[in-house]
Amino acid sequence: MRNHYLCRSLAQKHEVWASFCGLDGSPEFAGEIPLRGEGFPALFDPLFLYRAGRAIKRNRIEHIVCASLISGLHGALLKILTGRPLWMDEHNVEWHCSRRYGFRFWWLVYLLEWFVTRMADQVTCVSEEDRERFVAHFGLSPSKVFVAPNGVDYPLLSGTPSLPRTRNYRRVLFFGVLNYPPNRAAVEFLAEKVAPMLSDDVEVVVAGKGGDDLPERYPRLTFLGFVDDIHLLVKECDGVVVPIFSGGGTRMKILETLACGRPVVSTEVGAEGIDQSVTGEALTIVESAEEMVSWIEALPIGGEAEVPDAFRELYDWSTIWQNRAPL
Repeated sequence: MRNHYLCRSLAQKHEVWASFCGLDGSPEFAGEIPLRGEGFPALFDPLFLYRAGRAIKRNRIEHIVCASLISGLHGALLKILTGRPLWMDEHNVEWHCSRRYGFRFWWLVYLLEWFVTRMADQVTCVSEEDRERFVAHFGLSPSKVFVAPNGVDYPLLSGTPSLPRTRNYRRVLFFGVLNYPPNRAAVEFLAEKVAPMLSDDVEVVVAGKGGDDLPERYPRLTFLGFVDDIHLLVKECDGVVVPIFSGGGTRMKILETLACGRPVVSTEVGAEGIDQSVTGEALTIVESAEEMVSWIEALPIGGEAEVPDAFRELYDWSTIWQNRAPL
């Protein structure tokens, strides 16, 4: 989602050439530069470097913009080959996330991220906490690291009508890619710590692809798998739970839920990087299963949650990339 709105904003101001995995691009873009694939084969693609280098010089492309470590590695090498400046948009401090959820080779991620961000002329990140990590751990100049927070399409999400909620029981939702370790751990926490203490009139719904073994292990939870319209599901529920204890960046799921007019309960790590001064009473922070259960049990059926105007001013994509983009 962040990449989508970044590309849309750039295409409104500039002629943009683009390279994506698994997509055919868009008429908005001046041209495409093919990439071999995703995962390990894409980690180093000399043919892509050759094609991209030729396209940069032939079409007088002035700036390189990257939005992942794999693309960032190629962007850094293209900067060396072409002399063009590099802007790196960091969705997380990847080495920090990797170490938090126990990845053995987080130090390899650190070395790659150190190289890419040191090579970059400008770095954008999603929160002040991440900015401090880049400056402190990579020795980056504070003048080249900018905060451009994650956001939402606020007019779209806030304006979508809700379906009538005629049920007489509470329904709370957790959603995310369930193969991602922090999300998988969140489901296990809900099933093993929270659900046993909930009353029978509470349904805990889990949505997202992956985690194929989880429905059989945790029959108390309702697993929906991949959902075509997650925002419609959010509005059909009474609240969203985010029991995240590792990872990094900022949780798009929290921002989108608040924009949809539903309350959120989250751990401190889950809400990390979100300015709680602009969320009002719509976002509640807890650290224990008991506190999360109390929040769920007190949740009104069919209730709404309003956020202050300052939330929209800070977290709407159009204002983020209009005011925070270095190009």
